[in-house]
Amino acid sequence: MRRAALLLLATGLALAACGGQLAGSSADSHQIRIGFVPKSLNQEYWVNTEKGAEAGGKRVHAHVLTKAAQDDTQIMEQIDLVENLLAQKVNALVIAPADSALLQPVLDKAAKKMPVILFDSDIPGWKPKTAYVGTPNEVGGVKAGRYIAKLLHNKGTVAIISGIPGSEVGNQRVDGMKKGLKQGGGGVKVVKEVTGQFDRNQAIGAMEDILQSNPDVDAVFAANDQMALGAIQAIAAHKKTKQVKLIGFDGALEATQHILAGDMQATIAQDPYGMAEKGVEEAVAKLHGKPVKRNVNTGAKLITPQNAQKYFNQVRGKLGHTGRGLGASQ
Repeated sequence: MRRAALLLLATGLALAACGGQLAGSSADSHQIRIGFVPKSLNQEYWVNTEKGAEAGGKRVHAHVLTKAAQDDTQIMEQIDLVENLLAQKVNALVIAPADSALLQPVLDKAAKKMPVILFDSDIPGWKPKTAYVGTPNEVGGVKAGRYIAKLLHNKGTVAIISGIPGSEVGNQRVDGMKKGLKQGGGGVKVVKEVTGQFDRNQAIGAMEDILQSNPDVDAVFAANDQMALGAIQAIAAHKKTKQVKLIGFDGALEATQHILAGDMQATIAQDPYGMAEKGVEEAVAKLHGKPVKRNVNTGAKLITPQNAQKYFNQVRGKLGHTGRGLGASQ
């Protein structure tokens, strides 16, 4: 009798590992293991995704194994982490791919064995994915561009601090921002674009470059809040008498505090906690044979001085007051 029970359990787990669906009546959900791979854990944004994944795991009684590279640019390290999780025989993978092209081979391998949920960063056209959960980045960029045009009364100049070259997320945000400028009237001119690699320190140098070549620039769009925070440091050191209107992307608590202080004008808020939480829940739903949405939109909200305090309080309330997540990302 005992051997029969063990055989039944092993068969159920094998089905899950091979991409099969766990029958809701016989699966022991406590045995479900979800591989969770954010791009890093060195910024507020990614720390908040880890907390969201943990919350999702508790809700659906799954064990979440988190693996993260040292920073967003370590693509080969992320590939190795996925391979490691596959060797640990996780039942599903929830991942924010650092590079849509270079990650595809290992994700193709994973998708043959299990559900693969992409979060934060989609891979457009990649058919094996179970679902994408995240921000409509181009829509967020459009909101930023329209707001910049409004702030500048549809005239003046704007510079861009872009992310990692080739990043689908960064490209969508920048392209969206440019579309937003046109929708806002087309009178604001983009005078310079410099990469900040989605990194605060590198964004300091990028902002210094912008100020040296365009000292009278009216506004700057940073493709994530970490780079916006770096830009604030560079602007302060430059001792400009004319305020540069600064718009970021993420909705980081630290950036929101700078909006309240007047150092930034806006950010486009994502929901890193919610997208990771939902990603884990969708993975487990798929394992149980339940319907899963192919695309889950977690929103892109414009945060300005008018709603920054309310937004800050809401996020603090959801994360708790233990300091979970201080900093931002991609």
